[in-house]
Amino acid sequence: DGFYGDLNLQYESGNYYLDFRASEAGRKTQSYELAGGKWGSFRYDFKYDQLPHNFTYGARSFYSGVGGANLSYTTPPTTNIATWSSFDYSVERRNYAGGFKLDKIKPFYVDISIAKETRKGVYPLAAAGTTPGGIGIELPAPIDYNTDNYKIEAGYAKNPLFLSLSYFYTKFSNDNTNLYFQNPASTATVPDVLTLPPNNDQYKLSLQGALKLPWNSKFNLNVSTARAESDSRLLGSYVTGTGTQAVNLSNSIFNGKTDTQNYSFILTTNPLHFFGGKAFYQYYRRDNKSDQIVTTLPPATDPIINPLFGYRKEKYGAELGFRLPASFYVSGGYSRINTQRDREDNPKNYDDLYHLDLRWSGLDFMVAKAGYERLNRRAHFDAAPAVAVELYERRYDVAAKYQDTYKASLEFFPLENLNFTLGYKYKENRYQDAVLGLQSDRRNEVSVDADYLILQRVRLFGYFDWEFVNFDQFQRRLGAFANSDPNLPPTATDYNWRLIQTERNYAYGVGTEIYLIPKTLSLVAQHNSQKSNGHADYTYLLGATPLPAGRTQENIDISQWDDYRLTNYVVKAIYHVTSALSLTGGWAYEKYVYDDAQYNGYQFVPATTGSNGAFLTGAYKDPSYRANVFFLTMAYKF
Repeated sequence: DGFYGDLNLQYESGNYYLDFRASEAGRKTQSYELAGGKWGSFRYDFKYDQLPHNFTYGARSFYSGVGGANLSYTTPPTTNIATWSSFDYSVERRNYAGGFKLDKIKPFYVDISIAKETRKGVYPLAAAGTTPGGIGIELPAPIDYNTDNYKIEAGYAKNPLFLSLSYFYTKFSNDNTNLYFQNPASTATVPDVLTLPPNNDQYKLSLQGALKLPWNSKFNLNVSTARAESDSRLLGSYVTGTGTQAVNLSNSIFNGKTDTQNYSFILTTNPLHFFGGKAFYQYYRRDNKSDQIVTTLPPATDPIINPLFGYRKEKYGAELGFRLPASFYVSGGYSRINTQRDREDNPKNYDDLYHLDLRWSGLDFMVAKAGYERLNRRAHFDAAPAVAVELYERRYDVAAKYQDTYKASLEFFPLENLNFTLGYKYKENRYQDAVLGLQSDRRNEVSVDADYLILQRVRLFGYFDWEFVNFDQFQRRLGAFANSDPNLPPTATDYNWRLIQTERNYAYGVGTEIYLIPKTLSLVAQHNSQKSNGHADYTYLLGATPLPAGRTQENIDISQWDDYRLTNYVVKAIYHVTSALSLTGGWAYEKYVYDDAQYNGYQFVPATTGSNGAFLTGAYKDPSYRANVFFLTMAYKF
C-alpha cells in the first residue's frame, strides 16, 4: 500500500540538454537517472536503482544472531518451532553508477564510467552435521557484498573504420567470508565453520573493431584478455561429533588465479542482392593457475590434491543465404566446435552443427518458414575411471549425442488489422553411449498468436502455447562399487532402475482493448494462465527379487513433480482528461499454486538424527500466494 510515481523532466538551451527520469519513486524498486551534456561535445549521466529479492517470509531458526556471521544457541535446539525466532529471507540490491563521454575530439572519443553495487540481506545455505551421513542443517547466511566497477574506453569512429580499446576492472568484497555456527550434531565447544564467497578482483583488456569492405562486406573483431585473482585462508581443522580434527595442509593460504583469452573474427558479405554469407572463427581459453594444496587427513596418509579446472573452446563455421525464384529464400550453415577441458571422465568434445532454413513469401497474406538443425557430438571418454561405475556412466552435459531439431511456422495477415501465427517445434537428444545416465529427451511445442483490430475501436489479442517434455533415464542402485556392472543379475541391494519423467506445460492469454471514446477513454482487460504438470514414473528392474517392504511399482511413482498454476487478471480504464493529463485506475489479481512432493507436508525437523534428520528454516516452504492490487495513477506531460 502507498503512493509512488514516475517523473520525466527535459530541458534544452542551445546545444545543451538535461534529462531527469524517476521511475516508481517511493517504492522499493525505485530508480533515478540524470543525463546531460552538449550535443556533439560531451555527455554525462548518473544512475541509481534498487531491487529487493524476497525469497521467504516468516522463516524460523533456533539460532540467535541471524543476519550476522556468528550463529549460536544457549540451549540445545528442540523440535518445538514455536520457540524459534522468526525472520525473512531477502536480499536488497542497490546500484550506483556514473559516466562521462567526450565526443569533442571526433572522430576520436573517450568514455569513462564507474559503478558500485551493494547486496545486503539473508540467504539460505546448507551444511552437513557430520561427514559422512548425519543430519542436514539449513543456515541463514549473511549477505553483505560490495562490487566496484571501473571502465575506461578510447576509440576511433569514422567510416569505414571503427576501433576501440577498453580496460575494465572489478573488485568484489564480502564483509563475512566465514559463517560460524554451533553444530547441533556435535558436542564440540568450538563453532563449526561454513566458508562464504571470498574477496576477489578481475581486470579485462579488450580490443574491438569493424571495417567496411568492398562488395557490401564487413569485418568485425573482438579480442580480449582477462585475469581474476582471489586469496583465502584455509581452515586447519574441522568439527567432528565430539571435538575437532586437525588437517595437514601444504599451505594455509590459497592463491586463486585464472587467465582467459578470447578471440572472435567475423566476415559478413552481401555482394549480390540474391546472395549473402558469413564466416567466423571464435576462440576461448581459460587457464587455471591457482595453487594446488596437498591435504592429509590423519590418520590417513594418502594425500588429497585439489584438481584445477580449465578449458579451451574453438568454434568456426560459415553461413550462406540465397534468394531463389518464386519468392523462396534458403539459408544454411555449418559450425564446428572443439572443446578440451581438464576433466577426468570426458576431457574432449567435438561438435558438428548443421542447419537449413527455408522461407516462402509468395502470397501477400502469408509467410511460411521451416527449418532443420542437426548436432553430432563426439566425446573422448577416459576408459580408466577411478570408480567402477564411471565405466558405464555418461554425464549428459558432455556425453556424446545426436540432436535433431525441426521447426515450422505460418504467419497469416489476411486483413490489414488481422494477423495470427501458428508454430511447431520438435527437439530430440539421444545419448548413444550412455549405458547409465540420461538416455534421451524429447520436446514438442505448439504455439498460436493472434491480434485483430476491429473498426479501429476494439482490439482483440490472444496466445496459446503447449509443450510436452519427456526424459528417459537408466540408472543403477549400488550397495558396493564392485557391483557396478548393470548386466549383473539384480539383488536386493544392487539393481537397475528406470525413470520416465514427463512435463506438460500449458499457457494461454486473452485480452481486449476497447476505445470507448477515441483518444479520450479506453478500457483494457486481460487474462493469462500458465500450468505445468509433471510426473515421474519409476520402475525398479528387480526381476524376481521383491521390492523393498512397503513399495510397489505404482506407489514409487511421483505425481506431484514441480506442478504449478499461475493465473492473473488485469482490468483498467485510461482517461485522457487533456492532451497533457491522463488518469488510470484498475484492479490486478494474481494467484500462484505450487504442488511438489518435495515440499508437500513440509517439516522443519523431519528427524533429529540419522541421514534423514535435518533442522530446516522454512526456506521456499510456502511459494503459493494470492494478491489483489487496486491502483490509481495520474500522468501529466509538461
